[in-house]
Amino acid sequence: MLEKNINLTGYPSIDKPWLKYYSQEAIRSCEPQCTAYELIYQNNRENLDDIAIHYFGHKITYGELFQKIETVTNAYYALGVRKGDIVILCIINMPETVYSLYALDRLGAIANLVDLRTNEEQMKEYICECNAKYVVTVDLAYSIIKKAIKESHVQKVVKISPSESFLGIKKFVYYIKSEKSKEDKMTLSWKQFVDQGKKTKACLAEYEKEKCFVIAHTGGTTGIPKGVMISDNNINAVANGYQYLGIPFKRQQKYFNDLPPFIIYGLAVAIHTTLCYGLQVILYPVFDSKSFPDQFIKYKPNHFSAISDHLKYLSESNKTQKMDFSFLITAAIGGDSLNIEMEKEVNKFLRAHHCKYEICKGYGMTELAATAVTSTPMANAVGSVGIPLVHNSIKIVDIDTKEELPYGEVGEIWISGPSVMIGYYHNEEATENVVVTDKNGTRWIHTGDLGYISEDGLLFHKGRIRRIYLTAVEGQPAKIFPNLVEEAIKGSNKVKDCTVVGRFKENSTCYEAVAYVVLHDEITGDEQLIEELQKICKDKVPSYMCPVEYRFVKEFPHTPIGKIDFRRLEKWAEQDM
Repeated sequence: MLEKNINLTGYPSIDKPWLKYYSQEAIRSCEPQCTAYELIYQNNRENLDDIAIHYFGHKITYGELFQKIETVTNAYYALGVRKGDIVILCIINMPETVYSLYALDRLGAIANLVDLRTNEEQMKEYICECNAKYVVTVDLAYSIIKKAIKESHVQKVVKISPSESFLGIKKFVYYIKSEKSKEDKMTLSWKQFVDQGKKTKACLAEYEKEKCFVIAHTGGTTGIPKGVMISDNNINAVANGYQYLGIPFKRQQKYFNDLPPFIIYGLAVAIHTTLCYGLQVILYPVFDSKSFPDQFIKYKPNHFSAISDHLKYLSESNKTQKMDFSFLITAAIGGDSLNIEMEKEVNKFLRAHHCKYEICKGYGMTELAATAVTSTPMANAVGSVGIPLVHNSIKIVDIDTKEELPYGEVGEIWISGPSVMIGYYHNEEATENVVVTDKNGTRWIHTGDLGYISEDGLLFHKGRIRRIYLTAVEGQPAKIFPNLVEEAIKGSNKVKDCTVVGRFKENSTCYEAVAYVVLHDEITGDEQLIEELQKICKDKVPSYMCPVEYRFVKEFPHTPIGKIDFRRLEKWAEQDM
């Protein structure tokens, strides 16, 4: 541990205690002033023979990657894409995704990243919202796209098969098995699209500091997803910050990526950051926790990013029990999805399998271009999500007064730094509700999450403000904080995990708490256990926060990106009364 700062004022955003983990060179460093494409090119132009991408046995060098990006840039230009145009990308992890992202960046166009699982109505909203003239889609989503573009401004649809970059027999087998669809004059295959650009030389756009690179969409777990405008500078700042964390990145280490590109972390870290450091990126198009152990065994990656279920299946798989993990450096996970018990269990598993490093936890959001805070080999306390990237700052503010709180006190997490989004697309009101500019001109994202900062500068995530439920005690307003109740219940050695949600009391506008509890395998949920949990809660939290009902489940429902689906649990709580 580095020497403790003995001159603390008591306020993290002033003291910045996390800077003790960084060198003076890191603190004084400047952010890249170039496009996202230029950054990966500058960092790899001397190593063109190194492998950039693995895709089902096809290894693509950095030299080949840049050639492909050049070809696809010309193809988009021939299609009619120009500076400022917004192109809908409804695609998965495959080489054509990488080519398209950087090709559009070179043209000064904007990639609007859309989840291919989006329904027809929402897809139409995305297309019409930005008046998109061009849609690029994986063939799996083509039927939805075809319906959604009716009465829109879309002029051309480019349809890509995941097999475009397959080699030999794999490509043939995929073609035979895939469902054939009738194309029309508006639709081009990927080959037709590329061929159109072979006699074209694109006019490239110059770098602009505040130019939007991509539009990514929020998770939508508490409302309609919003389009988040991320600049080249935003995404480059995240990539740049990783080099100072003490994570031993080395050229040609392998990074396994099954995170979809429409999730900002899947783009900003799992593709862009990894390519910036010359890693070999293993692109896997299926986000599936259960199959992850098989892929891990196959590729033996030095780094991967995941959700907690990936780690669960990895540690429980019979195939990994006798495996040597000494090659593994980074097993990264979003800190808000990992409970302390699982963190300890997985760290124990990693140590037993000769891994030198513990789980790497982090915290961020789409509005911050992915990672804003992450643990490092030097700063990785159990339960924490780490320290801010070197040019970021954090403060914890009182939810009501908005005044900064001292160390150890729980409040709303506010973050500033070079990765703060440009804003929400066509939604200034929503932007103003999330981005606060202080008297010094610093732009802060107030995250909607609860946490506190230790005197060592580590952030501890404690739940989400939007899960605070209003209730009343003897006619006076009060608040139910689910995270406090969850912590109390998880204190029982019979409980594996717990999530608490609110529901309206009968004939009332006030809430009451309902606990969903996952037990250890050998434990049975009965009336005796409920009484034990009730007693724990009464001892640990105010009576008005104590659950009125305990429900035992095997697992929690999850959103498509692996987070607990609180809205579904809330509906269950209402429906099952």
